[in-house]
Amino acid sequence: MDEKNFNEYNQEEMTEKQIRILEAAIKVFSEKGFEGSRTSEIAKEAEVAEGTIFKYFRTKKDLLLSLLFPLSIKFLKPFVMKSAEEIIERGKDKPPDEVLRELLMDRLKLIKKNIPLIKTVAIESFYHDELLEPIKDKIAPQVINILDNYVDAHKDNGDFKDYDTRLISRSLMSMLMGYIVLSSILPEYFSLYDDEEEIKKIVDILLNGIKR
Repeated sequence: MDEKNFNEYNQEEMTEKQIRILEAAIKVFSEKGFEGSRTSEIAKEAEVAEGTIFKYFRTKKDLLLSLLFPLSIKFLKPFVMKSAEEIIERGKDKPPDEVLRELLMDRLKLIKKNIPLIKTVAIESFYHDELLEPIKDKIAPQVINILDNYVDAHKDNGDFKDYDTRLISRSLMSMLMGYIVLSSILPEYFSLYDDEEEIKKIVDILLNGIKR
């Protein structure tokens, strides 16, 4: 399945100017933060008049909140859920390490494809709680449910130890997110191999530990 960014999901439902404004907002917000950004900078980046921004978005905060539309509705919910479910469904008869490698690589590509958007929402959610509400209410429960069901199935057939299901799921997500964050912020220290090799080692550590 091809990865898509938010622009591809919204082309049919938003005007060309709206798309440019949102793309510009993501770029400026991710570089300067919400408080440090000015709508005039966003307008310049989008190559529109500043007044055009307020034609579509009443305030700068409305513009920030509008980024949740591509993230939670068009990007995360349908695409993330569908591709994860397909990978797990195809992998019913495959070894867990093979399925987990494919699943983590799929998530990694998707996140890296949209890193400026995700970075903006992640950082600004510390200051604007409402940014996380759609993710907490609609996205996270479904993602966790898919992982938990997969873990439970492999606990039942003896592939996984009888540890708490949520602990295993959380460990999997934490290792993936830790790799993405650290390799992005400090690549000279934490980006040791190519992504495929990194994911292979992460899965091996998760399934087999580090003890000889």
